[in-house]
Amino acid sequence: MVGVGDSLTHGTMDAHNNALNTANAYLNRAAALLAQSVTLLFSQPFLNDNGSRVTPFQTPTNVGVDGEDSFSVDGLEYYKRVGASQSYFTESYTADKLLPSRFADLHDAVLYPINVYAGNPVTQMQSAEWLLKNYPSDKTRYPTIIVYWIGNNDSSGAALGYGGSNPSFLPIPADALDPVLPDLASLFRWAEAQGQLSTQPYTAAAIDRNLTLLNEFTAQNSSLIARLVNASNGQEKHIFILTLPYYSSIGYLMDSEDLEYYLRKANPAYSVPPSFKRVAEPGQPIMNPLQGDRVSLLTFGIMYTLLATGNSPAFANKILEVNGRQRDGLVLSEAEQQQIRTRIDGFNSALRSIASAAGPNVHVVDIGEYLNQILTGQTQIAIGGKAISRKWIRGSAFSLDGVHPAYTGQALIANYLVTHINRVLGISAPQASLETVIQTDPYIDRDGDGWAAGSNYAATGFTTLLFLFKDPDDTNAGIQVSVPANVWQLISNALIKEIIKNSAVVKVEAVRRGLLK
Repeated sequence: MVGVGDSLTHGTMDAHNNALNTANAYLNRAAALLAQSVTLLFSQPFLNDNGSRVTPFQTPTNVGVDGEDSFSVDGLEYYKRVGASQSYFTESYTADKLLPSRFADLHDAVLYPINVYAGNPVTQMQSAEWLLKNYPSDKTRYPTIIVYWIGNNDSSGAALGYGGSNPSFLPIPADALDPVLPDLASLFRWAEAQGQLSTQPYTAAAIDRNLTLLNEFTAQNSSLIARLVNASNGQEKHIFILTLPYYSSIGYLMDSEDLEYYLRKANPAYSVPPSFKRVAEPGQPIMNPLQGDRVSLLTFGIMYTLLATGNSPAFANKILEVNGRQRDGLVLSEAEQQQIRTRIDGFNSALRSIASAAGPNVHVVDIGEYLNQILTGQTQIAIGGKAISRKWIRGSAFSLDGVHPAYTGQALIANYLVTHINRVLGISAPQASLETVIQTDPYIDRDGDGWAAGSNYAATGFTTLLFLFKDPDDTNAGIQVSVPANVWQLISNALIKEIIKNSAVVKVEAVRRGLLK
């Protein structure tokens, strides 16, 4: 069983990669279910909490790498997302180190030692091809299963509002930081003036920049899937192509009801400003689950912390509007959400057409539509008494980052995938008991206060911000999240690391200003 994909296939949760998260992700769970019915060769590149491989000399068959899109999966930087004139090859998307002690990045940690056996640096796609051609060398009566889930990150940047380069996007306006982190606010303004940072990610132009063009998505995925079809050591193989869910329907994006539910915990007087379009009027049922403006989890986190450290609702709402008018670049409007959904619809149509043309052993698993129906409430599923939805922790589907499914959501995906594999291969692998999984899922709100305990590993970077919202007691609704005394320093450290990640220019300036040691 070979996994080709992004963070979902890698097994990311809490914006963090480690063995615990990967072990509870959909592909690992699907492999465990299939192994109860057939002899299965499957190997994970498990990482420890500091990102090092646990067993570096074991050849992985899950080669999914966090962050990959349709181009980086084959070593290409997609031109639009970095402000270039054309896509280009970069070694940063390859495993190229000969010894584990020399690992420099996630590609090395995940794909090694395939590059050693291949005799040259390898991308994720080249690693999958090598596995299909060379490993295992013995012929068996069982076919090879390839799970292909590529394309989520061809729209993710448009919905998440952060990432990329030239400029990098970050949905936090400098003036929101003026009273609490004036030095960081000043660095933000400098970086924006230099074209290295944009704090206005939700405009039609910014969204379009971060969406892969449909014709280019189609051509690239057609080529990738054809290569998987043609890579062979003589064994029968089946490719299962998973469709893409709407990125605008994830817990990371907070609507008016979400904001008022959580921000009133910090200040009971909070209400979204009139310019922020509601999902429904107070007390009225939500008639259309796709309606309403939304902001990112990052933006929400800053607003919550402002209120929790004594700032007024009026000041917190300056993030959402200025002089009574919506700050459009910080708010993802209904029209902008539709812009993203329309492109994802096009991606999925392309994947179906590619699969149809690729031959009888290429199959579409329409997990995208399945998840869309559940997360928007159009199909209602309750597990262990919890209604599954897109409502961040309250929806019992996502880890703290609001992007990656938690244990229960991952098990839901695994069951759906295994059902399709069973039908195609004529086997009878069992389903995971969702009722059992939810009992040990650390991302479930068990006391009804909107928070969850989360996992216990050490947090770094963006995960540090997420862990500020861990429930200190998930059996007592009266004991809720409280921010630490040094919360603004923690936020500053995490945001600086985020904005220097893809900009050496900003890194140099941050050091010069004494903001980065």
